[in-house]
Amino acid sequence: MALSNVNINIINGGLGIQPGTGTGIICKVGVSSLGKENQIMSFTDKDQIKGTIGTGPLSNAIADSLMGGAETIYAVRAAATIDGTFSAIKSVKSGTGNITVSGKPLDVYQVIILVTDTGTLNSAAFQYSTDNGNSYSRRITVPVTGNYELSGTGLILAFSAGNEDVENSFIANDKYSFTTEAPTASIASINEAIDILLDTNLTYEGIHICGESEKSLWVALATRALEAETKFRYIYFLAEAKSSEEKDINEWMTKRVNESSTFASDRVGVCSAFAQLTDSLTGNIVERNMAGVIAGRISTLKVQESAGKVILGSLPGVVSLLPSGINDGHIEALDTARYITARRYEGLNGFYVTEFRLMAEAVSDYQYGEYRRVMDKACKLVRTAGLKFKNYEASDEGIKALQAHLNQPLSIMKGAKEITDGSVTIPAGQDILATSRIRVKIGVQPIGIMRNIDIEIGLVNPFLTGGTE
Repeated sequence: MALSNVNINIINGGLGIQPGTGTGIICKVGVSSLGKENQIMSFTDKDQIKGTIGTGPLSNAIADSLMGGAETIYAVRAAATIDGTFSAIKSVKSGTGNITVSGKPLDVYQVIILVTDTGTLNSAAFQYSTDNGNSYSRRITVPVTGNYELSGTGLILAFSAGNEDVENSFIANDKYSFTTEAPTASIASINEAIDILLDTNLTYEGIHICGESEKSLWVALATRALEAETKFRYIYFLAEAKSSEEKDINEWMTKRVNESSTFASDRVGVCSAFAQLTDSLTGNIVERNMAGVIAGRISTLKVQESAGKVILGSLPGVVSLLPSGINDGHIEALDTARYITARRYEGLNGFYVTEFRLMAEAVSDYQYGEYRRVMDKACKLVRTAGLKFKNYEASDEGIKALQAHLNQPLSIMKGAKEITDGSVTIPAGQDILATSRIRVKIGVQPIGIMRNIDIEIGLVNPFLTGGTE
């Protein structure tokens, strides 16, 4: 018999500390000009971007999200399987010379070449803009070779003198312009990058696919989200809709509405909001999808908060909404079509998220991203709590202990005002001995969102209501 003593039994788990769920971390997958492909990189500051991954849709989205409030971003560079393209050059000129372009654009640019000094090769001068004239380079003499590289864009301009009246090859105020499309990744390439994120032990809540996309990609993302769910990784995807190539904004809107009408997923959101934004990397005004900024805003929110919560203030860096001419009618149609959009409010400055929409069916509980985020966090926490009881004895005490542990994360979420209430029910009379299985029912009551506020206001006469003697 052992000698009597004062024995200590240290109990673990009494503090109710919960595991990390990756709340507020939205990963990014996209194309960039630098960086190792299919490798996870971490970004916490915009100054890390240029030297690590260069330029391109991935770089832009990371910068926009950091500007929008994100603190940590995990990113994977996908292989660019489709080269960027450029349009035909348009010109309004009097000079006898010409300008052509070659190369492979690294990003979306709206290029303008403006002749500032009349002359020919080695005497004429020009300025160029890559952001549709919002900002221009310094004055540059046309090279004697005629070739000039637009640094950091992947583009080379070729100036050629005229066959006649050579000294007037380029005349002041001659203007040349063209646009480019960024390189893109195939669905197979994007899936390879997603594989890297799904296989990591890092925790996060969503994956933003950077760059414009079509329904074929959204379908693939919905499949990957369901696959991840079967492996107990609860995430959503954020994609970007196509920008306006049409002259008529109503035609663009109709195409977007028709495209979404045959797609549904409660784990895929598609942003159709475009804007002129201040690029935090260059300071230039650029035109691009707002998914990066909106993802940054979502990263700052508690899971139960709407991204459209007006009291949080307007979205940073937004100069104006695009396409040109967009109005509340267009935005309402896109919102009804389940896109993420942005809007203005009369009486307030700036621009706001309309709703964090998911492409869910009209009868789904998860039409809004905040409900998806709440449920995903609850699933992660409850599953972790339940894992402790795998292969545990199904005695009365064991079942009660399981119920208590499953209740704990729900109680914590309720205390944090992330949910209104949560309940755990274990139905009686289960033949656990024969099936080795126990069924548990969990109910999560989300917090309601005041999406519409109806105010009744009118004049009153106290003499008619008996308020004055």
